[in-house]
Amino acid sequence: MELKFGMLTGMACVIWRAFEFYMGWPDKTFGQYSAYIGILLLATGTYMGVREIRSINNGILFFGKSFYSGMVICFVVALMMGINAYVFNSVVDTNRKEKMVAQFQNEMIKQKKSPEEIKQVEENARAYFSPMGQVTAESGGTMIAGLFVSLVISAFVRSKKSTTS
Repeated sequence: MELKFGMLTGMACVIWRAFEFYMGWPDKTFGQYSAYIGILLLATGTYMGVREIRSINNGILFFGKSFYSGMVICFVVALMMGINAYVFNSVVDTNRKEKMVAQFQNEMIKQKKSPEEIKQVEENARAYFSPMGQVTAESGGTMIAGLFVSLVISAFVRSKKSTTS
């Protein structure tokens, strides 16, 4: 069940991410806000998956199992987002790394930074915007968001302990 919801949620997140890149949002100021839609998609898919698992178990789902299920769903999404980031940065937009390096370089020049500082920023941007750097950022970010999403959802969806003796 977790794999099903992980794949469905992952597909929704990949489609959203493709739309973001098509619109050019990640490289603009608006991009920092559009990422929240991805977190909302992750939370929605995780919630739906955990609720389905709870209903399969006759309404009984304790915190540990709920958290585990949420993390499995988020892990599947993280894998799909990592693959998406690799394909996008190594096949679809192979010049993105250099575009971003130039953007950071221009910003540093406007701020009148030293040549050493500019060189350091360029090196950092090349590492971060490389295909594997983007895989790490995308997968890692999704897993961190998934951890918090799973904790919150598990706290609300879990079964309450019975108070009868």
